[in-house]
Amino acid sequence: MKVLFKNILVASTVLFFSCGSNDNDPTDNCETLNSPIVQLFSSLVSNTTDYIDEPEWMDLETHEYNVTINISGEICSIGYQNPSTYTGDYLMEIIGPNGTYAGVHTFSQTATEYISIPPIQVNAGDTFTIRRTIQTYTNLNETVGRMIRRTNSANIAFPINLGNTTINSSNFYGAGGPVPNIGIPYIAFGFSAN
Repeated sequence: MKVLFKNILVASTVLFFSCGSNDNDPTDNCETLNSPIVQLFSSLVSNTTDYIDEPEWMDLETHEYNVTINISGEICSIGYQNPSTYTGDYLMEIIGPNGTYAGVHTFSQTATEYISIPPIQVNAGDTFTIRRTIQTYTNLNETVGRMIRRTNSANIAFPINLGNTTINSSNFYGAGGPVPNIGIPYIAFGFSAN
């Protein structure tokens, strides 16, 4: 019985200390600002004057986008940054054909923070919904989130492609909306290609 308890304690300790980090290690595909979705976000903002990186925008409870990954591998983390107006938690979801992840997390307010998740297998061409939903809040300004949007506030002309990633659509809803395709929520994920 003591051995079983010791093994459970050791396993719990390993899981606790490996659940998340915000050091954004570029050598770790599951904890990097070089993830395919972050590269797509950066490319939109840096290569055109049509898009801006809005740190806090869209005051609705749920922010989500639909993405197709055109290379096999696995999604192994989810990344987000709490806005300056909110220190609470979110239900973070990744919904795909080979698995779903749902977990409640709080993130850094100063940088994108990645949380390790059980790997979700990706076959080339799989489509996923990536979603964050605020859990509890007292003011509507706490529901805002970081996103990429058009400088003229027009809808985004989807699909948007970069390398092996295609964003198909987005949606914002809850306490209002839905407001489809007005921006792309900055919800990152770590991806490790096969």
